[in-house]
Amino acid sequence: MTTLYLSDLDGTLFTTKKSLSKKTTSLLNDCLNKDVKFAVATARMPYGCDYRLKALNLSTPSILTNGVFLYDFSTSRYLDAKKMNPDAVLKVLDVFEAMDTGVFLYSFFENKIQICYNKDTMTDQTQYYSDRALECCSKVAYQPELKPYVLSSDIVYLACTDTEEKLTPIHQAVQNIPGISCAFYLNIYNGLYCIEIFSDQATKKNALLELKHMLNCDEVVVFGDNLNDLSMFEVADRKYAVANALDSVKECADAIIPSCDEDGVAAFIHREIFGI
Repeated sequence: MTTLYLSDLDGTLFTTKKSLSKKTTSLLNDCLNKDVKFAVATARMPYGCDYRLKALNLSTPSILTNGVFLYDFSTSRYLDAKKMNPDAVLKVLDVFEAMDTGVFLYSFFENKIQICYNKDTMTDQTQYYSDRALECCSKVAYQPELKPYVLSSDIVYLACTDTEEKLTPIHQAVQNIPGISCAFYLNIYNGLYCIEIFSDQATKKNALLELKHMLNCDEVVVFGDNLNDLSMFEVADRKYAVANALDSVKECADAIIPSCDEDGVAAFIHREIFGI
């Protein structure tokens, strides 16, 4: 039987310091050297995690940006990108405008990501306006009017971070827009909430099913800690929550494994492969 092991990153595979521990790296590379199929499924952009994962010998495509991209770290290639319906994007922008909240707008052009944002204060949102984004994206630019850009580009993603109080009504409003999916979750590193909006075809759940079919796997085992992992739990053959996961995630898991700071995921997989 062929098994695909699929792990979230932040709060699950990564430690609370946003990195791979030496033990996790060693344990996983033992497994990868035995041709174990292991991949990550994360809300991060490729440039937000490739340098943090370079010590792993990854060869299986991974799910990035909550299912927007299938990405091959070994070749630095995008294998798939789920584009949004322009009419849906315009309706989402109407919601942000009505709530007087800025938003980052991501497009995909010639195998590169471009970012525009509509409030100059948004450079404080370093989760999205990061040094890596500035380095790796073909464009990162302030653009007060985003709607004209929507009509001339392939939009794949919208995002911002703020307080739960500020973002909750946006989350409620955009859920009524056909053709989109939305991830709304707590950023464990800064205590703020994130809202991330993408095509309804771009979910961790759908990407998992696509990857399972692509790799012809018999079983998928997933690991997670946060609300955006629950869609994967719905279709996984087995699902595990780390000890530091949200209670609502633990309730949906088959079992609880040690925390992200205790190498829970890597130790679990290594034990299944080697029996120790």
